Amino acid sequence: MLVPAFPESGGAETPLNGFLDRHCLECHDADSAKGNLDLTALKPDFGNPDLFARWVKVHDRIASGEMPPKKKPRPETAETEAVTTWLSSALVEAEKATLDAEGRTGIRRLTRSEYENTVRDLFDLPGIALKSGLPADGSAHGFDKNSDALDISHVNLAKYLEAADKALDLAIATQPEAPKQERYRLSLAGNYEPNIMLMQGDAVLLRDKRHDPEFPPAGKFAHVNQGAHEQLGIFKRMSSVGVFRHEDESWNAYYRKFAALYPGKYRLRASFWSMTWDKGKILPSRGVEAARLSVVEFNENGRGGQHPSYVLGYFDAPSIDSQVHEMEVWLNRKETIGYNSASLAPVVLYRVGTWGQVDRTMGFTGPCIVNDWLELEGPIHEVWPPKSHQRLFSELPLTEFKPSEHPGVRPPLRRPLKQEVITTENKPEPLSGIWTVQTEEPLSEADRLLSSFLPAAFRRPVSEEVRRQYVDLVGSRLEAGDAFETAMRFGYRAALCSPDFLYLVEAPGKLDDDALGSRLSYFLWNSLPDDPLRSVIQQGRIRNPDALNAEVERMLDDPKSQ
Repeated sequence: MLVPAFPESGGAETPLNGFLDRHCLECHDADSAKGNLDLTALKPDFGNPDLFARWVKVHDRIASGEMPPKKKPRPETAETEAVTTWLSSALVEAEKATLDAEGRTGIRRLTRSEYENTVRDLFDLPGIALKSGLPADGSAHGFDKNSDALDISHVNLAKYLEAADKALDLAIATQPEAPKQERYRLSLAGNYEPNIMLMQGDAVLLRDKRHDPEFPPAGKFAHVNQGAHEQLGIFKRMSSVGVFRHEDESWNAYYRKFAALYPGKYRLRASFWSMTWDKGKILPSRGVEAARLSVVEFNENGRGGQHPSYVLGYFDAPSIDSQVHEMEVWLNRKETIGYNSASLAPVVLYRVGTWGQVDRTMGFTGPCIVNDWLELEGPIHEVWPPKSHQRLFSELPLTEFKPSEHPGVRPPLRRPLKQEVITTENKPEPLSGIWTVQTEEPLSEADRLLSSFLPAAFRRPVSEEVRRQYVDLVGSRLEAGDAFETAMRFGYRAALCSPDFLYLVEAPGKLDDDALGSRLSYFLWNSLPDDPLRSVIQQGRIRNPDALNAEVERMLDDPKSQ
């Protein structure tokens, strides 16, 4: 019979040759091929991944005693050991050669979370939301960072283009001065869901630690209808609101008089306290209660989501005495703050009994969490233009684009900013003119800006040849009549959708310093190396044990590691 020839043996007889002839080919030759296995055609090319995997199965079946079958003559133990030892050694050597040539890990793209974090850190936009707009990642063997599961399709590419445009829209400044920093004081009163609770008896209006005399609690019947409440001014009254219930699928509250127009940091302050409501009497609470604040995204008709985008935290509501909590939050466009009486049970007074508790609020005794007010101040900009803009255009100034001074040049596209949420009271500032980055040396500046941006985005040095490709793209858009900002957007957009950005690129063999630094950063932060880590990499100290340990400790102390 024909048996495979093994080049690893140098043409000499191997333990496997005779073993296959005596014990295997009766069932696994070209004529029989039981189990769809023809050993006479199975080439001993261990460098081929598919053939390697099949030979591993052959080895394992022989080593386990599964093959030859028990009904067939059994080989001597020494013969089996000789075959499996030789085959194991050949397979290990082949695998080692493959790993030396190709590396242990396959090239993979960034996960959705890694992509979002990378863009956030690249542009210093710590709260930009991109992940939800990208297709879900696959997983393999329980891991979502396995290259086998992270495929890419035309759908991914289309979504990456959208995400790049969104990031650039937020990163690039389009007005000469920062948006005015304003303060908004908000009350749960004046919001649809809490007002329904007030009318039905699951909440009460309070002033000076007692129920508001102008709006007494719901008694035997509900309050007057919503239209009457509007006429009475309840929707505009800045009263404290005491809530008796936890949110459920029928009710979740948010401050719908405000929706962020300018993405960025906002200073949030909120006042909470708690009590025991005893049929109209306000008594000390059973202890410190907990209120939850979250970020909620509006849709265009002014309603928020049924669940928060993410939770900001849980805040103490002490007995009787108000406590003010303060924190900084990031809000994207059309986002506001959501509220929940987290430590309360989901009681529903108007549903107690067959048709509801007869006395509603005035017949209820139980815990209550009170929100006096919530305040948002922002957007907060430490510098202008913001750091995100400076990452793209460095110190180039914003100047007004005047078409008469630039004949044949298309001005950069500007979409008028408008408040899309109909229930809100905050409105955009009026702007006049088109403000943009301009320069007398566009190609020279493009080369300079891309020389700084591309290594940061790609997480490694960039060759002149690669950089020239992006500079040439910018140049082609300038020749086509685009303004400098628009032409640079094409270059940046291409970079953000390129394999160099979307994939973790590593050369086979021993990792270089840049790849090692990226491994460390994406392991601890799910994001690209920051400036201190890049400095250690560029100084060639990343392999120094003391420097490496110091960086690990620093990165673990950073909130991004949580």
